[in-house]
Amino acid sequence: MGDGFRQHGLQSRQITFMAPFGLRQKTTVWARILPLARRLHQYGYRVTILIPPWDSPADAGQSWNDEGVRVVNVRLEGGLPLVLWRLWRHMQQEQPQLVHIVKPRAHAGLIQWLLWQRRRWTGAGPPIVLDVDDWEQAWADINQYAWPVARFLAWQEEWGIRHADAITAASKWLVDRAAHYAPQSPRLYLPNGVSEPDLSGFRKPDRSWRDAHTNTVLYYTRFVEIEPAWLADFWRTLQQQLEAVTLEVAGNALVAGRESAFKPAVDAETLPGNQVNWRGFVDQETQAQLYAAADCAIFPAQPAPLQEAKCSVRLATTLLHGVPVVASAVGQQAAFGADGAAQLVDAGATPADFAAAVTHLLAQPDKQTHMVERARQRLLTEFSWDDLGDRLAAFYATLLKKDG
Repeated sequence: MGDGFRQHGLQSRQITFMAPFGLRQKTTVWARILPLARRLHQYGYRVTILIPPWDSPADAGQSWNDEGVRVVNVRLEGGLPLVLWRLWRHMQQEQPQLVHIVKPRAHAGLIQWLLWQRRRWTGAGPPIVLDVDDWEQAWADINQYAWPVARFLAWQEEWGIRHADAITAASKWLVDRAAHYAPQSPRLYLPNGVSEPDLSGFRKPDRSWRDAHTNTVLYYTRFVEIEPAWLADFWRTLQQQLEAVTLEVAGNALVAGRESAFKPAVDAETLPGNQVNWRGFVDQETQAQLYAAADCAIFPAQPAPLQEAKCSVRLATTLLHGVPVVASAVGQQAAFGADGAAQLVDAGATPADFAAAVTHLLAQPDKQTHMVERARQRLLTEFSWDDLGDRLAAFYATLLKKDG
């Protein structure tokens, strides 16, 4: 591994990822950037992730080594100007040959702006690569941003795409958006990936021990994928088709209080003998129990920019742990579930259509077995972090050779 990079003298180069937030609350840095950074380190790159941990302040001022990757959390005192200064100072001390901006927003977006202005006035500075794994403008209504805030974030996102030397994107929808705003910039489709899980956590697809009269459906959600009425209609129809069913709803709302509209709508449709368990955030132990108990998992999604843009780590993880999945063929879900890895439902399917697909899958144990095996094979072959890191390393090599 890495002979091509050593041949060109690229293995000793410094790569700096500039994060917009910390490791603890949001998933992008720990679930996407860290696996890529670890693989780059295996190629011989020196890799640092610079973090303004405003959402995980306990990490402020702390640094550590993560499998060869240097993780630096700057201090937070002094507000935005001083936090930006500390990020800039750390970056300058490392003298990176390439800076990879993680999302064109907040602190990372402002550092990108500063890098571009320095280049504009001095002609100096490393190549700037921008990573996009979401479409931030799609969150404006959900987060109820005031108009000036929404307009600034939209400008920052579009400006960031137009002022990057290259772009990595987590979904094909985002690749297309990047091409729209920056048609001349090199682009790399770089979805989220998976790693081989602990084999003890993989449930064999033998379901012969299950009670034939009990069905458990797992739904991981952030309460933004569909509307409350859709879920209520689905749940009502599913109960009409199955003799007994439990719906396990796991996950916290990304926007505080958003789940309050879902609970009464769904609970009102629950028939005697069936139940809905609202789990909220689940730790790894509870997650393993939910995976083991589930007959299938569902990933409904509306065909809207918010869902088209994202690349669900949770969907890939659920597939990899041996749970049969029924998913809307929206965005990256269609890519993860292709070739029989999941039961895909048309993007515009009604709640009744989706419920029928779930019922149909639950009645076919042989199909479930095939899907589980196909999903595991396909994910580990086409979406492994090692392979994705290899693609990113090759992308970097091309950019760095162009830069001299």
